[in-house]
Amino acid sequence: MKYKQASTAEDVAVCTIDPNELPAKVPTLPLDVGSDSVAVGRLVVTMGYPSGPDRLLAMLEPSEAQGIQSRYSSIEAQLGYLAQTKHIQPLTTQGNITDLDAHRIVYDARTGEGGSGGPLFGPSGRVIGITFAIFTENTASNFAVPIHFGLSLLEKSGWTAPPNPEAEQKDVSTTGQPNSR
Repeated sequence: MKYKQASTAEDVAVCTIDPNELPAKVPTLPLDVGSDSVAVGRLVVTMGYPSGPDRLLAMLEPSEAQGIQSRYSSIEAQLGYLAQTKHIQPLTTQGNITDLDAHRIVYDARTGEGGSGGPLFGPSGRVIGITFAIFTENTASNFAVPIHFGLSLLEKSGWTAPPNPEAEQKDVSTTGQPNSR
């Protein structure tokens, strides 16, 4: 992964990955831009890998974790083994939006250090924000940047959105003609 561009105002960056290093089909997360999903009291779900390898190893039996650490000296090798043996599972938690302003969504779904960059899903199951900070003194205050800031930065970096199959399906059903793009 290589750094490409960062926002000067928000805690968001764009990185690139060599497409030759990716699997043939990489799933994408659906985004929720400009809806009423972002409101105080709305349900949110966060997903990520806070605390990284330490948390992953802590989830194993102590003897198994010690064996992995003794066999594999580097973090990269430990993560490679954990991935091959399907021990890498994201932490998923649920909560509510507790506060909002133009540049951040505050929510109480638990996360931890290392969860930055993870998606924040709204009630539609679509991404409404990108986790960027936690307030360690109050676990009910975690922060996400609204997804439109991430999209704006992607577009400034030269990215174009893929065709929206849902919108094309809607066009076909309402006009009887396929969408000609």
